[in-house]
Amino acid sequence: MGKAIERLAEQVAGHFPLRRASPRRIGREAEFPLVWPDGRAGDASLLWEPLVAEGGARVTYDDPDRKHLIVRVDLGPVGYEVEVGRATVEVVLPPVDDLVQLEAVSTAAIKRLVRAAGARGMHVLGYGIQPRTPASLGLMTPKQRYRVLHRTIGRPYLHFTTTASDQVHVDITRAELVDAINVMNLLSGPIIALTANSSVYAGRPGRYISGREGLLARLGDHRHGMTPRRFATLEEFLAFICGQTCYVLKRDRRYVQYRRPFTTYLAANGPDLAAYLLHEHYMWNSARPRIQHGTIEVRPACQQPPDEPLAAAALTLALVESLTEAWAFVRDRLGPDPWPVMAAYRRDAARNGLRATEPAPGFLAGLVGMAEDALRRRGRGEARYLQPIRHRLKTRLLPADRAAALFRKGGVTAIVNGLALQA
Repeated sequence: MGKAIERLAEQVAGHFPLRRASPRRIGREAEFPLVWPDGRAGDASLLWEPLVAEGGARVTYDDPDRKHLIVRVDLGPVGYEVEVGRATVEVVLPPVDDLVQLEAVSTAAIKRLVRAAGARGMHVLGYGIQPRTPASLGLMTPKQRYRVLHRTIGRPYLHFTTTASDQVHVDITRAELVDAINVMNLLSGPIIALTANSSVYAGRPGRYISGREGLLARLGDHRHGMTPRRFATLEEFLAFICGQTCYVLKRDRRYVQYRRPFTTYLAANGPDLAAYLLHEHYMWNSARPRIQHGTIEVRPACQQPPDEPLAAAALTLALVESLTEAWAFVRDRLGPDPWPVMAAYRRDAARNGLRATEPAPGFLAGLVGMAEDALRRRGRGEARYLQPIRHRLKTRLLPADRAAALFRKGGVTAIVNGLALQA
């Protein structure tokens, strides 16, 4: 088994560059809830016709032979994809050099999405969860792999049908790979505390200020969220991933249940990278390496409100730029094994946001100051994108608090009116 893990590690590491071009690039997979004016879940399938009508579209089907279920439309470098929930659309943006460019491509892509939704009478929310419709099997997009995953995992999987994250990809080198996995998982609690935006769901205020992180934790310890410990090597990290239950494999172009540790598959089949990547795709840790682009994908942020769209992206980029400094900062304040303290803080942050007790006095302020310094060092005028984060820290108010206040004022309809994106 050790040899198979070593070979997998070689294959994974080989997709990350020894050196990176300057500046460090950033990409974004931004999920958005679609709703009708009364807050009920919308329908992403209604978007495809107006998007395709713009011309030059590339259409992807879940069933390419029958061409029955469209799951993605690409227009130029931007993809629009239906997520696990049929009322969640993901905007896949290409990697760019800095946050200024990311703002430009995000703005254009999202305006196109809002126009398409508006043509069908729907709204696109800058929010992290469906505000009114609860998770259900009826809300799940009928992709083949999603049906298999639901049969394998059960009800906890259905929470993916309502949630909307702002997933950020940042370039890393081969030498940074293990540090990026460790540090960005360790910092997932502070990211949640500073970006939570999913406090009202299933038609009422929830028990979590980050409902998407709190509810998805029911997928199981270490299957979702923060990794359990610091990994010394890439092989150690892959051994952790491979030791988890493999939910689904692909055989003869079909997805099938497996329900055994991936190490069982490795023992029988050797270091099959394609099978590993399918297994690893359904490990939802807060930070995970992606070999397609040589990036670290950072996942714990909710989708941000309309007037602060790049707050999570700016914070994530800055923290990846600060891997060495951030690890030293955490270790200096919490000791050589900060994982237990940070795991407890992460749970508290999902429930209470900025009202959670910080791991040490001034902890968040120190991280945000480090992040601002990192963006200034890049010399591309990006520090201004952290102003919303700094304001949240100063006022101790989050987008989730705004959503809760809107609900108290006018119910779900007020959330729709207050958080709908504009074309």
